[in-house]
Amino acid sequence: MITTLTDTTASTVDKTMTEMRETFGENTIGRVLTLIIIATGDIEEPLEAAIAASHEHPARVLVVDADPEAETSGLDAEIRVGRDAGAGEIVILHARGDVLWSLDTLVMALLLPDAPIVTWWPENAPSSPVHDVLGSMSQRRITDSAACADPLGTLKRLRRGYASGDSDFAWARLTRWRGLVASAYEVPPVSVPSSVEVLGTEGNPSVLLMASWLQHTLGVEASILPPPSDDPDFAGVHGVRLVREDGTIELTRVSDDSIVMKLPGDDSGQHVTMPRRTLAELVTEELRRLDPDEVYGEVLGAAFSGISDTATFASGKPAPQEVVVADAEAVAQAAATATAEQLAAALEKRPVAHLVLTGGTVGTLTAAALPAALVEAGVDVARLHLWWGDERFVEPDSEERNEVGVRASLLDVLREEHGLPARNVHVMPSPADGMSLEDAAAWYGQQLDQTGGDEPFRTRGQAFFDVLLLGVGPDGHIASLFPQHPAQEKVLGSTVAVTGSPKPPSQRISLTWPVLNSARHVALLVAGAEKADAVRAAHDGVDPWEVPASAVRGLESTTWVLDEAAAGRSAR
Repeated sequence: MITTLTDTTASTVDKTMTEMRETFGENTIGRVLTLIIIATGDIEEPLEAAIAASHEHPARVLVVDADPEAETSGLDAEIRVGRDAGAGEIVILHARGDVLWSLDTLVMALLLPDAPIVTWWPENAPSSPVHDVLGSMSQRRITDSAACADPLGTLKRLRRGYASGDSDFAWARLTRWRGLVASAYEVPPVSVPSSVEVLGTEGNPSVLLMASWLQHTLGVEASILPPPSDDPDFAGVHGVRLVREDGTIELTRVSDDSIVMKLPGDDSGQHVTMPRRTLAELVTEELRRLDPDEVYGEVLGAAFSGISDTATFASGKPAPQEVVVADAEAVAQAAATATAEQLAAALEKRPVAHLVLTGGTVGTLTAAALPAALVEAGVDVARLHLWWGDERFVEPDSEERNEVGVRASLLDVLREEHGLPARNVHVMPSPADGMSLEDAAAWYGQQLDQTGGDEPFRTRGQAFFDVLLLGVGPDGHIASLFPQHPAQEKVLGSTVAVTGSPKPPSQRISLTWPVLNSARHVALLVAGAEKADAVRAAHDGVDPWEVPASAVRGLESTTWVLDEAAAGRSAR
C-alpha cells in the first residue's frame, strides 16, 4: 500500500504510518535498524536495493530527497508498507526550501526507537560523513566514491574526514577479492612476495584500495598497472599478482562471473566462481555488520597521507600584501570598499557570493560601512550569503556576540532596504537554541557543508567563500583559534567547539583551518599600536601554533589592512 501526503509534517507522517501498519496488521518489532538514504538523483535503484536487503535486515527506510532551490518551503511524503516495502517500511521525504536546514529534526520523529541508524549516500558522498547533519546521528555511514564525479578525489576527502563507523562500497566490492587473495597467499609454502601488482581500471577507487590493502597487510610496495589491452573491459580490479621466489600467484578476472587462479608450479589455471556484486548485495553486507570496519580506516589512511601540519592549509598561495591607512575608521572604509568590489566581481561569475564577517572594533566598523559600499559597487544583495568566522556561545542578545554588534548597522539595513533574504544570513547558534556547545558547532558546520562548502573545505586549491574578513588579537589569534590552544588541532570538521578560551567568554564556536583557508580573498583588519607585535610576528612566516594570524591565505589575495599604529613595527 502506498499513501502520498502533500504539505505535511513529520508528526503527520508518523501518525499516518502507524495507521497504515494497523490496517495491514504490521508492527515494528521485527525491524532491526533505520536506514536513511540521501537521494540526489534517481531513487528507484537505491530503493530496490534496500528492499532486497530488507529480507535479511528488516528495516525502516527513510529516503530524504531535498530541494533547497524550491520557491516554496514544505514537506511532501510517500509512505509504503506491505508488499510495496519488502520486509520493512519505506518513507520518502521530499523536503523543499527552508526545510532543508532542519533535516535532523525532520528525521528524528521517524527513527525507530532503540535501533541502530545507518545513513547511505548512493552518490555525492560528503567529505566527512560523521559531520553531516544526518550522518552525525548514525552508527554506520556508507558512501560510494565510485558513483561520484571524481572517485579518487572523493576517496581522498573521505580519508581526511574519516571517523570510525565510515565505510564505502569501493571497499565492500573487494570483499570476495580479498578473501580469494588471502586463500591463495596461504597455499604452502607461505612466503612474503617480493613484489605485488594490481591490474585495474585507471581512477577506480577499488583498485587503489586493493593495492593499499596488500601493501598495508604484506609490507610490500604494491604497483597499480593497467590491464592488457586485449582484456575484457571490466570495471574495477582486473587481476592481482604476488611474485614469490617459487613463482607467481596470479588471479585474473575472465568474465563477470569467474576468476582464473594460477599458483606456483600450476600454470593450468583454476576457474573460481566469483560473480560481480550487485548493489543489493553490497547494501546487505554493510547492514550485516554494524560495528566499525577498522581495517577500512587503516587502508584508507595508508592510501593517502594525512595533513598533520596545519601550516599546509596556507601554503602555496600568493604572498600577503599590505594597505596602510590613517586610523581604524579608514581601515574599515578601505576594507568595505575592497570587499564590495570583490563580491561584485564574484557575482559576475557565479550565481551567489559568500562573505564571512568578523567581530571586534574594526570588524564592527567595517560591517557598518558595508551597505553603502555594496550599493556603490552594484552588488545584488539578494544573491549574497553572510557567515561568521567565529562566535561567542552566549545568550542571543548578549552584546558579546559578534552578530549582535552588526544587527542594526548591517543586517537590518540589508534586509529591510536591499532585499537580503533572511535565509541567507547564517547566524551561529546560542545556548537559547537548545544545543550544547559541541552540537551547535557541528550544526553550523553542517549548514556550511549543505550550502556547498563540503568539497572545497577538504580539497586544497578550491574556494567556497569569496571574501573572508578577520580581526587579529594582540596575541595573534584569529576567529577563535588562539596560540597554542588545542582547538587548533581539530581540522576534520568545518567548525570546532572552543572551550577554555584565554579571552572571555570561555565558550566559542570557530571555523577550522581548512575552512578559513578556503576563501578567494582574505582581509585581516588591524588597528592599534597594541597589535603591532602580532602583525610583525605574522609577517615572519606561517606558524599557526604560535601565531594563528600568520596561517590564513586567500587563493587569489591576502591583504593586511592596517592603521599606521598597527603597521608601525611591521615588516614592510
